[in-house]
Amino acid sequence: MNLFRKLTVVNRGLRYKLMIAFCLMSIIPLLSCVYIINIYLFPQLDNPLTVSIVVLVSIIVSLLGLFLAKSLIEPVIDMAIEAKLISGGDYDRRVAAPFEDEVGNLADSINFMTRKIKTNMDEIKSYGRKMGEVNQDIQEKVMALSSLLQIGDIIAAGSLQLDALLEIAVEKVSTVFENGFGILYMPKEEDGDFVAKTSCGMEKENLTGLVIRKDGTGILEKAVANRSVIVLDKSVKPSKDLADFKTASNIANAVIIPLYSSRRNLGLLIVGNRVADFRYKDEDTDMIRVFAKQIAIAIESDILSRRTSELSITDDLTNLYNKRFILNRLEEEIKRAIFYQRPCSFIVFSLDQFDLFRQSHGELAAEEALRRIAKAIRENMMPIGKAARISGFEFAVLLPEKNKREASYVAEEMKKMIEATNLIRDGKAAAKVTVGVSENPIDGATSDELFKRAEEAIRQAKGDSYAK
Repeated sequence: MNLFRKLTVVNRGLRYKLMIAFCLMSIIPLLSCVYIINIYLFPQLDNPLTVSIVVLVSIIVSLLGLFLAKSLIEPVIDMAIEAKLISGGDYDRRVAAPFEDEVGNLADSINFMTRKIKTNMDEIKSYGRKMGEVNQDIQEKVMALSSLLQIGDIIAAGSLQLDALLEIAVEKVSTVFENGFGILYMPKEEDGDFVAKTSCGMEKENLTGLVIRKDGTGILEKAVANRSVIVLDKSVKPSKDLADFKTASNIANAVIIPLYSSRRNLGLLIVGNRVADFRYKDEDTDMIRVFAKQIAIAIESDILSRRTSELSITDDLTNLYNKRFILNRLEEEIKRAIFYQRPCSFIVFSLDQFDLFRQSHGELAAEEALRRIAKAIRENMMPIGKAARISGFEFAVLLPEKNKREASYVAEEMKKMIEATNLIRDGKAAAKVTVGVSENPIDGATSDELFKRAEEAIRQAKGDSYAK
């Protein structure tokens, strides 16, 4: 077999094969020339047998040349067809290499390049998928940072009440991950147990009705007490308690983060999602921690704001005492009056139809009117008395050592002074006043009772037009 292959032109090069094909194809005209010479120069050799032999040899030689030429051309044609299909994107095709010659080498080269291109294309697709994941991750991080900045701006501006701010914060952190949810627990004032304050995206999770006991021993109670973060995903093998909690709460993945300041526990934030085989990366938990810190700052800021408000004793607009201070001071004066058996009176001044004045002339004119009225009250106040602004259009005066008759006289004099401020715009007076007076112990024995009795006297004086 090897000898036969050596004797044939199968493994020869194209140049060799082309030379053989050329030689074979050249024999036909040579034989024709020989035949013509034989007829015209040597007619004695002309016989049917000789002619037949010449014709037969010519046919055989032509067929051999045709076969050899075809064996050269057809693989090239097939290779061109296969190369066109491969260039169209069908990288699974292979070019057949029938012989070990230049055509075979070219077929092997095309097959090698096809495999290389397919490998590179697979790598490019894999890289594209990875880049898509990276871009999506970057987009999620940008959105999360934008949400954090928005929450920070709201906290700094103080433009929203705490409840509205917490709703926004929980909504933002819930949408950081696909198919996500979030819930915030805060302690009740009466017993300190944690209950759901606000939530977002809750569907199948059994978390909204959950109560985290202050003295409980469950997973969430331990997280609050120890101020520890708990991560639940496919990478964490949960303990029996965690597994029971996941089953009872119907949670797939979640991060549980306690909210606290240096002195108190402020709440508990649970952020999760329903993505199968999900794993939280370190940057994911760090980002949720930042959200939790922002929420804790908002809660702590609200607590400090309320405490500051409670500690404040003056009204910002008029610089008179505020309602909380005057009622507390009234309570103290009542106790002192009872102990020493001395009178104590309380006066309330109500500006009639002041809201209409504000609507007609604007907020700036209304504030100016209140400042001038407060100044008139302060300048005509008795040394032992205390004056306060107790609402948008009401003022109060505390008069120790004065009975109701004496306090009524003082009230009428101060009413005239207030109305004499001449705060009149377009015929409408901002300083028309109705007065109510009460005295301990005739009208009550507590600050609330004296305040309500003075308000009742104003309602009676104004009639049905009074609106508290």
